[in-house]
Amino acid sequence: MSEPRKNHLTIDGGQGREDEHVVASYKPIPESDTGFRTSKSNLSKSKEKVSAEEEKLLEKEDEAKITTRVDMADAKYVVGDHRNGDAKIELDANKRQFSGLTKEELMKYADDPFWVRLRWFMFIMFWALWLCMLAGAIAIIVRAPKCAPPPPKTWYEKGPLVDMSSVDNFENLESELPLLQNSQVEGIFTYVCKDTYEVLETPDCLQQFKDFVTKAKKYSIKVIVDLTANFVSKSHTWFALSENRSAEYDNYFIWAKGGDYDEAGKPQVPNNWVSTLDTPAWSWSEQRQEFYLHQYGEDQPDLNFTNPDVVRQFDKVLKLWMEAGADGIRLHKARQLVVNASLADEVADAGSGIAREATHSQYKFWRHRHTSDLPALEPLLAHWAHLVDHTPPATGAGETVFTLAEERRPELFLLRHNLTSLRPPSAAPIQVSNAAEVVVRLRNLLPYWPAIQLVDEEETNEELSSLALLLPAAPVVDINQLGVDNNTTDSSHFSQMAAMRQDSSIEHGLYSIAAVPAQNSTNKLIACARWKSGHTGYAAVYNPNLEEARANLTSLSTVPSSLTIHHVSLNVKLYTNYTNNAAVNSDDVLVPPKSTVVLSYVPNTTVEN
Repeated sequence: MSEPRKNHLTIDGGQGREDEHVVASYKPIPESDTGFRTSKSNLSKSKEKVSAEEEKLLEKEDEAKITTRVDMADAKYVVGDHRNGDAKIELDANKRQFSGLTKEELMKYADDPFWVRLRWFMFIMFWALWLCMLAGAIAIIVRAPKCAPPPPKTWYEKGPLVDMSSVDNFENLESELPLLQNSQVEGIFTYVCKDTYEVLETPDCLQQFKDFVTKAKKYSIKVIVDLTANFVSKSHTWFALSENRSAEYDNYFIWAKGGDYDEAGKPQVPNNWVSTLDTPAWSWSEQRQEFYLHQYGEDQPDLNFTNPDVVRQFDKVLKLWMEAGADGIRLHKARQLVVNASLADEVADAGSGIAREATHSQYKFWRHRHTSDLPALEPLLAHWAHLVDHTPPATGAGETVFTLAEERRPELFLLRHNLTSLRPPSAAPIQVSNAAEVVVRLRNLLPYWPAIQLVDEEETNEELSSLALLLPAAPVVDINQLGVDNNTTDSSHFSQMAAMRQDSSIEHGLYSIAAVPAQNSTNKLIACARWKSGHTGYAAVYNPNLEEARANLTSLSTVPSSLTIHHVSLNVKLYTNYTNNAAVNSDDVLVPPKSTVVLSYVPNTTVEN
């Protein structure tokens, strides 16, 4: 279909613009005006000169010269005031609009095979491209590098853990359970039997332990059993059988023939080994006519853990405790479990200041390369750690404790062997009298998130627990450090500090530890800062000295110039008048003697980045 032809007439007879309507009107022209009788060009010029009042009708011969091209089908006549003879002509008034294809024409194209195929092609192409984009988006999400969330901390890493090994009966342990729960304690260490191997013969102790564990679970307290595998009593059946050279038990203990004989005809000890009690490590057996090794008491002969039968005996002990409901095992004196079978002499520990003050008859005089921290100890501990974690009801998910308890520094052993079998890694109690030495030891240990107990030389210090709870470690505290009066069960200070262990800055954040100076003295204080991007930072400052100190924390890089008092104990509040949320300057924090001040701050993001 085609549009009708469009003709538009301008006043000068030319072709007009589309949709322009030209209206011609006629009025009487005075007879005296004859300017429009010459030519077509004169008509155009006169139009510009004359006004509407001077417009005149053309003569018939001139009117005939004007060519009009008007399609009358598109014209509309409009009669104005018929009394004056007015009339108008509107062009394109009846223009017809395009009405589109008819239904029959559309159906003709709808059924055409070419258009059918084209529509199907476009349909399939659209969904194919959509699926490709979806697959690409999924691939980008899956393959794009992303920051893995930090692994969640286990219950023993979160802590706190309370050392209750000094409590010697289950009745006293049960009486402390409400206090432990109020203090948000995760677990306790406890001795349950005097003789580690007693449970293999008499089940009485084991049954009492099962009853206690049932009650402890009701308070959400986990129980870790303290064991000493090194020895049995000299009166134990195993020693008697070994002394008699019974075939099965002959090699249960470490026996050695003597060396040369003295002037009295008595055999000399096999080597220069000294026990931890500063006595000779060998004792003579008249019945067997050999020496037996005891690195502790003379009535505590060392078991021979190079003998697989002895290892299996302790395996049984571990299984019994774990099946009875224990949440883990802590081994005492474990670093002396294996000795050098060659029985070579020890050498003096000339590099130690303590050794220079000791004599050859004292344990700390010697280096103990043949009686402590031997390489064979590592696979033995790994075997027991696996056994503890896979004895039902344990799940094998690393949620059980298997660690060591030591009375002296184990850091070098830990760093040298990097014992991944320990959960958590062990550390001896750390005396806090010298801030610089404490910081050095903590810097060596904290990368392993170990179990750490801070102790004061003079007394059990409640204030010390506030610093311990901010360390990136599993804090071990004494029952007396929970900060309660004997007549009450209020442990609000300790429990509030323990609740901070769940904060992201402490659970997963970075840390900085330093021996910071005091403005008013030459003393040093122990300061630990914890922070995580997008979270509040925390700092704890402990004063190990007997006089107050004004700590300067500017050496902690992420600490800004101003901090806020986050929490104060009653002792700190009475001494300093500090209140929660009070502002203090980082270079002037008043810390009372033997006390800890805990602060919060917005980390310095520039240094953090």
